[in-house]
Parts: sequence; structure tokens; C-alpha cells
Amino acid sequence: MDGLKLFWSFGKISVHEILDEKSVYLNAFFALIFLDNMETIYSLLGVSEESGTFIALSVTATLFSFVVLSQVVLIQKRKKGGTGELKYFVPTFLLYNLYYSFLFLTSLLLLVFPGYYIIFSHFHAPAIASILLIPLFLPGLFFLFYFSMVPFIAVLDDEISGKFFKKSISLVKKKLPLVACTSLAYLAVELAAILITVIQDPMAKIIFKLILSIPDAFFTLVITVITVKVYYYLVNLPNSATDNTQSAP
Repeated sequence: MDGLKLFWSFGKISVHEILDEKSVYLNAFFALIFLDNMETIYSLLGVSEESGTFIALSVTATLFSFVVLSQVVLIQKRKKGGTGELKYFVPTFLLYNLYYSFLFLTSLLLLVFPGYYIIFSHFHAPAIASILLIPLFLPGLFFLFYFSMVPFIAVLDDEISGKFFKKSISLVKKKLPLVACTSLAYLAVELAAILITVIQDPMAKIIFKLILSIPDAFFTLVITVITVKVYYYLVNLPNSATDNTQSAP
């Protein structure tokens, strides 16, 4: 089974699991909606977006979102017979997500954005400039794909100590197309919030933000569950596996 089909297989399993076990995931779902709309609540309370209070509250909302996602990952781990406590899960999951995000964003900042100005200043033909820009994304894609398992290895693997990045690379090599689909889907969910920025009317922005936060919360739960399932699938897959007939558990 190719990567995309396998990804969809995990996706359908994850969606059905969340819908069938509403009582397990409902609190996380509503918590993500609330946290996603906290900035709107701050604005309605008259808190300026440039104020230190607004920034502090935004950071707090982000941190609590990792608490929610850590709980979802812990639920998945316990289903596999693993153990763990949320108070240990949260800082570890948060820390390695920050490492992972930092590597991905740094590659874009150091290569893509400077390259964009250099290339477009020398090539006035947009088509040629765009083609020349593509290789600058490759380091970012490497970090996005090959290190995507790092936060999950850190909290799901009780045997390995350190070397999470090396372990992630070895796992991703087993089924790169599958991991690529999962990582790109996660990135798409994260970037969906950018749609809000094009709205100028404050009230329309609040309403659209609320509406968008509902599918955003659901798909965030889904992609988190998918990634955990992909992790366990890769762990159980032989290093030399090339058999495309294996399906999602």
C-alpha cells in the first residue's frame, strides 16, 4: 500500500475512533476550541494585541494546548499497554516539539527568505525565479519529515534514552511517503489559521475565527491520533520492509 492510501487508512481509523469514543475526546475537543478563541476573548475584553498581557496570555494558551495534546497522546499510549503521567508527558512533549519546530523554521528563515530576495532581485521572470527557489525548501522538508517523530518518540518510547533524532530518522526511512503525508497534513492544519489574517472587519473576524476553530480542533485531534498510530506502525515495521501490502492496524 502506498503512503497516501496508508495515510487515509490511518485517517479513517482515527476519525472513527474519536467519534466512537466521544466521552474520551470531548473535553480535549472543547478545550482546543476555547484555547483557539482566547485571543478573540482578549480583544473583546479590551486587551491590546501589542500589550505584554496579550502576549503572555497567548503564550499561556499555546502551552495549555500542548497539555491537551499530551493528554491525547497519553490516551493512545495507554491503549497500547504503556504507562505514563501527564505531568511528565507535557514538558517532554512540549520541549521536543519546540526543538522540531525550531529546526524547521530556522531552515526557512536562513535559506528560503534570504534566497527569495536574492533570486527575485536577479531574475525578473517569475517562473524561473520560482523554480530556482524550490531547492531552498529541501532542508526544511528534511527536518519536517525526518524529525517529525521526535516528540512522539520522546514520550512513547520508554526504552530509548536520548538519540531521539537518530531514532526518528531510522523510523521515517521505513515509510517516508506515509510520514510525508502525515507531516504535510499537520502543517496544513497549522497554516489554516492564516486564513483569518485576510479578514479586516473585526466582527467578521471573530465569527469566522469561531467557526474555523471547530474543524481546526477536530482535525488537530485527528492528526495527533494519526501520528501516534503511524509511530507504532513504524516501530513494528522491519527496517528492510518494502512490502506495500501491509495495512494500518
